[in-house]
Amino acid sequence: MDNEYKQKYQTINHSSTHSKKRYFNGLKQKNEKPIKAPLNLKEIEKEKIKRLTPIRSVFNKSNLKIVSSILSFMEFKDIINLSHTNKYFHKLLTNKKILREYALSGVMTSENRILFYETLINIQELKQNLIKDLSKYNIESDIYNNILHLANELKKKDSKFLYVSEQINKDLNRTFYTEKFKKGNGKIMLNNVLTAIAFIRPQIGYCQGMNFIVGSLINFIDNEEKCFWIFLHFIENIELKPLYLQKMPDYLIKLYQLNYFIKENYPKLFPHLKINQINPDIFFSKWILTIFSNFLPFETLYNVWDLFILDKWKAIFKFSIIIVRYMKDKLMNIDLYSFSSYVRSNGNINLLSFSDLSKYYKDYKISNKKLMELREDFFLEELKTKLELDNIEWANEQNNYVTNYQSELNNFIHNIKKPIEKLQQQIAKINLECEQKSKKYEKKLSIVNGIKAKLEQEIEQKTEYENALKQYIPDLPTLGNEVPNDMVINNNIYSFPYNKGTQKGDKILSLVNKNFKKSETQKLEKAESTKKRKIRFSFNIKHIIKRNPNEYEKLLKKLNSINKEIDKNNKTLLIECEKLDKKQIIYEKAVYKRDELKKQLDIILRTSELTKRELIKNLSHKLNSSSSSNNAYIQ
Repeated sequence: MDNEYKQKYQTINHSSTHSKKRYFNGLKQKNEKPIKAPLNLKEIEKEKIKRLTPIRSVFNKSNLKIVSSILSFMEFKDIINLSHTNKYFHKLLTNKKILREYALSGVMTSENRILFYETLINIQELKQNLIKDLSKYNIESDIYNNILHLANELKKKDSKFLYVSEQINKDLNRTFYTEKFKKGNGKIMLNNVLTAIAFIRPQIGYCQGMNFIVGSLINFIDNEEKCFWIFLHFIENIELKPLYLQKMPDYLIKLYQLNYFIKENYPKLFPHLKINQINPDIFFSKWILTIFSNFLPFETLYNVWDLFILDKWKAIFKFSIIIVRYMKDKLMNIDLYSFSSYVRSNGNINLLSFSDLSKYYKDYKISNKKLMELREDFFLEELKTKLELDNIEWANEQNNYVTNYQSELNNFIHNIKKPIEKLQQQIAKINLECEQKSKKYEKKLSIVNGIKAKLEQEIEQKTEYENALKQYIPDLPTLGNEVPNDMVINNNIYSFPYNKGTQKGDKILSLVNKNFKKSETQKLEKAESTKKRKIRFSFNIKHIIKRNPNEYEKLLKKLNSINKEIDKNNKTLLIECEKLDKKQIIYEKAVYKRDELKKQLDIILRTSELTKRELIKNLSHKLNSSSSSNNAYIQ
């Protein structure tokens, strides 16, 4: 029946839409299902997307913490299997941000780590490139074993390569003291890998430090050939090759970069070490040349290397900053004698776990742009040092470059010298002007401050006199808080209203009877007889003073004189403050003019430095491009 429908569908598939509708309507009447057209690729992808939508809501790039926490419960082989289910998961789970979060969790086992390395390292590409490099030997299969065979043959013919082999043998016993190197085949594996590397990369040969890196790989990877390919990836793709070249130029660059980051984050550390004649490069050289393999315990080292494979040298610099973070308190209190024992114990860093280091990993930002700038700065500093030496020997071509650079630099300095000198003269002149105006301003300020101080003293004296006068005034507060609010004082005449029949009025009546003369009392009695409800009662305070009237007069005169003095000084202060404001404006204008001239000079000097830098940078590129690099087997 199904075949019959398929044939019918194929016959009507190219007919008109009207006939299709008529056909399917006929099927509906017969209660038969129409044949579905096969889905094309786009529709299949849409169906997959619909099914994956709820899963994608969790496994989303933006949900890094959620994804990494889920992945931390999985084996890495399961993660890889999951990434192979479809394109979406492959793109997500091989995303560096996701892998970085997974690596920072520190949950990887040795089996997972090997798979992790193989996932991130393209061994097939390394093999193809190596076959091209060794094309003269016609190696197409079993590459590693063929390289070992050729290397052993070369030892018999080439004395230089034999010397390299002897140096490798010397360092075999100095590498590690684990079971694999004491009783197992660790030394044989280490010798084979280092010999193979020296054969395929004669410009590197063998350098101390390589043995610790390869030895650390061998310690958790039993497969010798895998160790070879992983170490070759380190050399070719993670910039280890220039680290081991003749005269180790890249080592010095890495050291320069690391010193910069340490100084930037811990500015007080280096001056302290310098005073105590302590060279921190003893640590740093070990960290750089061995990628921490001769410093960190294995369980911490391998977790650090997971991030090294992902973030390259930025990871090493970040972990170096974090390690110094833990060491700095000890280093700030250490002397030269105790430093040597501290170095031998590797700074007791084995007491730290990976979780102690990884929690600060994201706190430090290092960009590729900054690393490139520091690289250029290193070359420029080196070149400046060389140019300062009179007895430096340059090649003929290089001599021409240096001569041209010096003539260009001299012309530039000559052209920029006049405007700089002119600005410096103007700044020197305006500086004198600023000093004079500053002195005048400070002089006027001291006058104003003197008047203010005098006023403060006078106000204190006035307060004292006023407090002394209060003892001569009758006991007015017995009337309550209402009386002072209604009282009017004018030329020692105190007056306040008297309301008959009120509580306040009664208090005033008792006050008058107690303290004032009979005439004042009679005034109140008269007011009562005339039935006036409200009168204004007034009295002269001089008439009711109970104590020494002469003392009161003296105090009153002093108070009046001090009031006059305060008024006079207030007027003087206003005048002097106006003068001070004018002098301040004049001084600020001079300072502003000086600052503007300094800005102009600063712009010219910065432009000058940039131009000089550009000239020396061009010279550096020309010298580096013209200099021929000599290949060497060993350093």
